Amino acid sequence: MALSLRTRWSRLAILAAAAACTRLLLLGAPVHSAAAAPAKGPEAVPDSIPEAEVKAATAMRDPREEIEAIHIQDGYHLELVASEPDVICPVICAWDGNGRMYVAEMRTYMPDINGSDEKLPISRVSRWESTKGDGVYDKHTVFADKLVLPRMVLPLDDRILIRETDTKDIYAYRDSKGTGEADEKTPVFQGGAQGGNLEHQPSGLMWNIDNWIYITADNTRFHYKDGKLETGTVRGGGGQWGLAVEDTGRMILHEAGGENPGHGFQVPRLYGDIKLKNEWSSDFATVYPLLKFTDVQGGPGRLSPGGGLNHITGCAGGSIYRGDALPNDLYGDYILPEPVGRLIRRAKITNEDGRFVLSNAYDHKEFIVSTDANFRPVWTATGPDGYLYICDMYHGIIQESNWTNEGSFLRPQILKYGLDKHVNAGRIFRLVRDGSKPHAPPHMLDETPAQLVAHLSDPNGWWRDTAQKLLVIRQDKAVVPALKELAIKGDNPLARLHALWTLDGLGAADRELVLDKLKDPDPRLREAAVRVSEPLISANDAGVIAALKQLATDPSPNVVAQYCLSLQYVKYAQAGQLVHEAVEANANHPFVKEVVEGHNEAVAATRSDQEKLKKLQREDPKLYAVFVKGKERFAQACIACHGLNGEGAPVPQGVGTLAPPLKGSKRLQGDVQILGRIVIHGLVGPNNGKIYPGDMAGIPWADDDWVSSIVTYARNDWGNKAPIVTPQEIAKIRKETADRNKPYTLEELLGPGAGGAQPPATLQK
Repeated sequence: MALSLRTRWSRLAILAAAAACTRLLLLGAPVHSAAAAPAKGPEAVPDSIPEAEVKAATAMRDPREEIEAIHIQDGYHLELVASEPDVICPVICAWDGNGRMYVAEMRTYMPDINGSDEKLPISRVSRWESTKGDGVYDKHTVFADKLVLPRMVLPLDDRILIRETDTKDIYAYRDSKGTGEADEKTPVFQGGAQGGNLEHQPSGLMWNIDNWIYITADNTRFHYKDGKLETGTVRGGGGQWGLAVEDTGRMILHEAGGENPGHGFQVPRLYGDIKLKNEWSSDFATVYPLLKFTDVQGGPGRLSPGGGLNHITGCAGGSIYRGDALPNDLYGDYILPEPVGRLIRRAKITNEDGRFVLSNAYDHKEFIVSTDANFRPVWTATGPDGYLYICDMYHGIIQESNWTNEGSFLRPQILKYGLDKHVNAGRIFRLVRDGSKPHAPPHMLDETPAQLVAHLSDPNGWWRDTAQKLLVIRQDKAVVPALKELAIKGDNPLARLHALWTLDGLGAADRELVLDKLKDPDPRLREAAVRVSEPLISANDAGVIAALKQLATDPSPNVVAQYCLSLQYVKYAQAGQLVHEAVEANANHPFVKEVVEGHNEAVAATRSDQEKLKKLQREDPKLYAVFVKGKERFAQACIACHGLNGEGAPVPQGVGTLAPPLKGSKRLQGDVQILGRIVIHGLVGPNNGKIYPGDMAGIPWADDDWVSSIVTYARNDWGNKAPIVTPQEIAKIRKETADRNKPYTLEELLGPGAGGAQPPATLQK
């Protein structure tokens, strides 16, 4: 079927993902935020753009017209892969071993400004094929239909893992008849219902080089075995829509809600989200859009003079380019869509004495930026052909309905431009180098394990990853000798790296191999070998531990840091002394000490948290039951802005916090009538004279148990102490304020000047 370029807008409801969620929960003592402008009224919003310019910018264009409005750095151009009506609101694209592309379509995202009927089960995952192998996706089918906002898609072999919104369950879909439509649906993980706003629920499902499958926003990871997903944990959650993964398996997490364009990349995520100072260049969070619209959730403080987003906020769907069809200097760069700013950032990742640092690849410019108001890039990925793919929702609204309520800053901005009318579209583009040739199409599902081994040396990271994944899934031990030969004698260090991890996935990374790789000339192999050696460390293998000790003075501070992490991770008896010696020996590499300290803090925090929970369970079982539920839900909905420690998440590259601190907040621990209204309906305007980035969205969608557990948790952590809030109390407040359709202000809740002790009569509405 030929791709359609028609501009035909159906009346399907639509839904997208990923964008710029923020602020959930409560209020506390004021904290100054330099990132939040001191403005208090509409005079702070830049003057309106002339009507003719608005009309030109907001016009729904056909894909070729849209491409003309997109500005790209020299040497590149965009090609259309798919568009409406064949694809609506694409938010993920992924390929199976034969190069068939699977696209998650959130077809019910924000069909209007209120997000009406967004949970209707009419979303889907479609399958796209190039039957001639020429890169033109000339055939598409609806692979899995009647879904609720699909948010995870991972091709295994001919089975495709899919997870929907509002559930932790994951199913394997399979087309056994060759029709292009799945006729088998098998559960591989059953986790039950998932709460929280759709933008705060996990995404990802990325098969990493260590053969574990990672997700965002949760401390769970998965291991695929015998048709099921077994769970493991990482130290800390984090991330929002998508995971960027580089050659060695390091991941870059990013959050729209936390306005954080990149973190968690200093060490493998398994060991914790160790944040170091100066991980970004000084101006990395500043963006340079061409369109000066004011439809940003963060309000006036997130606008440049004259309009336009001034700070990364809606980051989503980031990736590391690892292909072979674009210029070599793009390989390994961090590609991060910013759909609120209608742009895509390209970042260089520089290793500065062990510390990885992100910086804009261009001076006061963006890699890709558009003057089309509907350009909403939310996903990027390296394809089998070596090109960079971009999912563009092509949608007027990119913030979910929690942040477009009556009384919010964002709602009138959307209405001013008429963006609420721009629905039922979507495009997938690929970024192409002028005059380039794509990689040959894959046929890996039809190949033997021996043929797959050869692909571990491919210059395209997608091919290496997919070949390793298929080898581990098939568990054919006949290829072990070939893999060992490649791991030990291969000329390509990335091929040796994949061979090592593939052997580990086959249970065949033996002692001799580990000892050899601990001496590999490439530091990336030595790092990996340390990780693979952890079972041997745990078993007190004297020979392996003796070989590891030599790495305490390795010339690479990253190898030394991994040595220290692994020693502590497996609780080796002499770890403390060995780590101390390694830190002392690397005084000229402060990175090593900072990583060890960061890891120790994470471990200590975890241990303290566990001890606190055990004590609470003994002393107050009733509070404990509510506390545990609320803690998990708080992590899903509130941490990005209020912070893990309740002190407010720091403004990235700024002063102050993204939201008020909850630790020690008298208001949080006080009147439940005020608290319940804030949590259910939200809060806008100044908070005791201070303005924080963005409004606090209410959570009217959450049931009474959900709301009461979050509130109870926040009232009883970080030294706070207050009575349990019951679902019945929340239900009563919800009933009393049933007619309320917009957030509160402090004046409404506390009286003129927001300083009164008693809530006024208006509280009842």
